Amino acid sequence: MEINEIATAAARLRETVSGDGADLRLVRIDTRRRQVELQLDLESAECAECVLPPDALQRMAESALKRSHPGDYAVLVADPRVGDGNQASEVPSAIPKGSVEATDTRAALRVVDPCAVAVADDADPGPDLDNLAGKRIGFRVDVLWRSWDWIVDEWAAALRALGAEPVIWRRAQGLDRAAGHDQEASYAEFLASVDAVVSGLANCGSCTSWTVKDAVTALRTGLPTVAVATAQFRPLARTLAAQYGRSGLRVHELPYPLDIRPEREVREIGREHYRDLAAQFAATSAAVS
Repeated sequence: MEINEIATAAARLRETVSGDGADLRLVRIDTRRRQVELQLDLESAECAECVLPPDALQRMAESALKRSHPGDYAVLVADPRVGDGNQASEVPSAIPKGSVEATDTRAALRVVDPCAVAVADDADPGPDLDNLAGKRIGFRVDVLWRSWDWIVDEWAAALRALGAEPVIWRRAQGLDRAAGHDQEASYAEFLASVDAVVSGLANCGSCTSWTVKDAVTALRTGLPTVAVATAQFRPLARTLAAQYGRSGLRVHELPYPLDIRPEREVREIGREHYRDLAAQFAATSAAVS
């Protein structure tokens, strides 16, 4: 195990949860057991539910480290939101900044997947859209951010002025059983009905995960796709895109914070960003004028 290199990669993971006020600290690199232990700290997080869910956080951390440093070591995340889940039975103090602890500790740990393999990556951003005029542009929105509805409203108006047809589909994240299956079927129908997709809004850990997941699904169907993230959550969006095997996913950045701004200001931001959004699709100059 390359201890210093793994420690450097683990330090980069802290940025992926910092947008929600959380911290993901390196606790221990156990060379004997070939395990890397991380600890999620939610003390400064205003909304613990907004942080990536425990299972998604575990997969993201493991995938990110395995992509940087492939090997047969296990990655474990101690998460205070779970009881006996994927965390150490005895969590030591975090490693001080700038140092690395390589230990042979025999603390009991539950290893979820010691042999996980990082997903093969495709850095292709996907197909371009030569012209927006006459196209059906799908907007994947959510039930969380009214600011995103205002932005989409402005972009939809600009597209209509070009002769394009905006199509709106709304995601209610976290549905399970029949409701979840029905929504996935609805999303598949939505994708089949449009020529390109704009997926948003990545503005917290959980909604970033869903935004990127739906964007990658659209991209894999062969649609020109752009995910939209606020500046605070762009790093997490990029990390998740790589985790899902599509690191080339186009990500358009909006200012942060966004949702606390008055509607008039948010709509102005939408108008200011429309040209850049259109350029993400490699639209012609005529289409963005």
